Amino acid sequence: MKTLQVTILGREFSLKSEGSEEYIHQVADYVKQKIEAVQHNQTMDVISTVILTALNIADDYFQLKGERDSLINIIEDRSLSLANKIDSRLRHPVIEIKSIE
Repeated sequence: MKTLQVTILGREFSLKSEGSEEYIHQVADYVKQKIEAVQHNQTMDVISTVILTALNIADDYFQLKGERDSLINIIEDRSLSLANKIDSRLRHPVIEIKSIE
């Protein structure tokens, strides 16, 4: 497990992760960007900033989860439809008769 130092809101954090150093930095940078977006729109204390940032990240998560679930449903429906078509063809093969001229 790797330990990496990151700075968020002027505070040092030691993060332990099985992920790569690049991944840990990517996650920390994402959080920093979300914090900056909240701070850009309003002036507020750190607690309010962090709570609004957490809500924004949760919103991102639930929107992406909804999109993922929708795509999974589409894939499952199409897979079932294809499986049914294949099954139908195997049970009732189409025999093509060509005329000899």
